Amino acid sequence: MQNFWAAPLNILLMIDGQQLVKALDNSEGIILIAEPDGTIVFVNKTFEKVYGYSREEVTGKKTSILKSGFHSNKFYSELWDTIKSGKSWSGDFVNRTKSGEIISEKASISPIFSDNNVDISGYVAVKYNISERKKLKAQLEIKEQLFEKLFENSPVGIFILEAEKSEGQIIDFRIEQANLKSSVIFNRISFIDQKLSSVIKIQNIQGLLRDNKTVQQGEDVYEWEDVCKGKILEFKLFGLGGTQYCLLATDVSTKVKMENRLKDSEAHLRELNETKDKIFSIIAHDLRSPFQTIIGFASLLSDGIEEKSIPQIKEMARQISNMSEQTYKLLDDLLTWSKSQLGQLKPVPVKVDGKILVDKCFDQLGMVAEKKGVNLKNEVPEGVTVRVDKDMLEFVIRNLVHNGIKFTRKGGNVRCFSEVSENEVLIHVEDTGIGIQEGKQDRIFSLSGNLSTNGTSEEAGTGLGLMLSKQMIDLNHGKIRVTSEPGRGSCFTVAFEKLSGE
Repeated sequence: MQNFWAAPLNILLMIDGQQLVKALDNSEGIILIAEPDGTIVFVNKTFEKVYGYSREEVTGKKTSILKSGFHSNKFYSELWDTIKSGKSWSGDFVNRTKSGEIISEKASISPIFSDNNVDISGYVAVKYNISERKKLKAQLEIKEQLFEKLFENSPVGIFILEAEKSEGQIIDFRIEQANLKSSVIFNRISFIDQKLSSVIKIQNIQGLLRDNKTVQQGEDVYEWEDVCKGKILEFKLFGLGGTQYCLLATDVSTKVKMENRLKDSEAHLRELNETKDKIFSIIAHDLRSPFQTIIGFASLLSDGIEEKSIPQIKEMARQISNMSEQTYKLLDDLLTWSKSQLGQLKPVPVKVDGKILVDKCFDQLGMVAEKKGVNLKNEVPEGVTVRVDKDMLEFVIRNLVHNGIKFTRKGGNVRCFSEVSENEVLIHVEDTGIGIQEGKQDRIFSLSGNLSTNGTSEEAGTGLGLMLSKQMIDLNHGKIRVTSEPGRGSCFTVAFEKLSGE
């Protein structure tokens, strides 16, 4: 049989109707046959599909019609030198289609020898379009770069893990990769080849997985929360295929703190609303009622004092005095409360002598105590000092003493005494009054419980004074507490840090 590659033009005429052309047309590769001068004599159907030229359009044309301008003259010169020397050439081409599209090809060009196996009668090029492959590779590279950027700049810690198994059960994980955030969360530089159990400080990995397994979209996912190195961390573990897993670690310490602050704010807001409602109730009722009594008795005295006996006049005057005193205290408390709501209660700490301050409070309340028949005893020794806002502490002690008088029957006692420990100075206000029920003691310093109680002589109260007392003690970084036994009296204690050098 005649050598197929001996004379391309003649052979192509001979095989035009033969099975070889059909086979070449069915090849997935691009096949181009050219004469020694580069004139195209045959292209297959794949060429037509890729380049957009028909076989008739390129037959008789030079292969240079496919040039894209990408390659240099030196590139083509070396290519021709190779195939003219009788050797095959392999490499990548960047060519241009009929429509102007640039395509990349992996090509192999071989010489076709004549019957004497010396002269070259043409060349055959077998090429594969690798443009899509290059595009996919470029896309993969972009995605890999994107993944790396996301991995390293993620706001959560990411670990790529290799599961370690025993008898088919995961017993631990070996860390293959970890991002920068992981180093920040766990305050360590390297994780590679470390055991996960040593990083998260949990030795029983099997138990951890067993207790925290969930199924999400048909896949096993493990989620848990733990405290590690003083941080509250959320973990999520899921499979990547085979024995590879991914662990996400999120530091939620700030979020938890914000949630706690929000809860505290909500509770504080509720307390403020309750306080506001209580204050409006006080203004609407407790402040109006005493004035009605005062006005009523004053009118009786004004209109008919000549007709009243001395005892009747004294009783009316006593009622007016009591109501005036209660109303004044209520107004004083309301004004102080309004200052606290406006942020005007700002402590100015100074050195305060406890005995002198209690003496002053007793002087102010002496007439009230005497009128009720309650004894006041100041047992605070000289030299007991604290560093607080003087006016605030005076308000607190006066309020506590006033309450002691209010809830103590005739003949009872209200005494102030102190204790000095290694770190604290305690000032106690103790009475022999009716006491406070145990269920009310933990709410005594808040208006929310609506715990106000009338005194032993039916003196009205609002509970506002104790709430303000606690606010003032808190502002001065002190503490206030109460111990009480119903029927035997109460003891209120304010505590402050002891002054250095004393």
